[in-house]
Amino acid sequence: MLADLLNEKTVEIGVEATDWEDAIRKGAQPLLRNGSIEPRYVDAMIDAVKKLGPYIAIAPGIAIAHARPEEGVKKMGVSLITLRTPVCVGHSENDPITLLITLAAVDHEAHIHGLSELADFLSDSDRFERLVGAQSVSEALGYVRDYSMSESGRR
Repeated sequence: MLADLLNEKTVEIGVEATDWEDAIRKGAQPLLRNGSIEPRYVDAMIDAVKKLGPYIAIAPGIAIAHARPEEGVKKMGVSLITLRTPVCVGHSENDPITLLITLAAVDHEAHIHGLSELADFLSDSDRFERLVGAQSVSEALGYVRDYSMSESGRR
């Protein structure tokens, strides 16, 4: 799934964000451009963090922004941005964030599957370090492709 959804149009490297809200807005831009989400989905992701707290910070340095499918998802989509300057979302253990993934799932099953695959991809600390250290989109996508190829070999 990841290698199918992440491409030159959905990955951005070295994005400058003023705070976590700005990071979510910038992380959502590729999904707005490709028609995966409506603008209200961006607001829903930000509102969810304001209401529920910094649950999007899933591991040190990593956040996955998402909201409910009915809040503006039009088709499955994932974007990935690395932040030039890390931002804090208010999580005592996982701040600051250097990698933000935005997930737009069409239903709860895809949502769970997407989060599970992302968590597995990012669970390897070496892979995470290489990804956030990537100097170009093509370098970052190479890490995603390597992961996808190794996963397909395990099945």
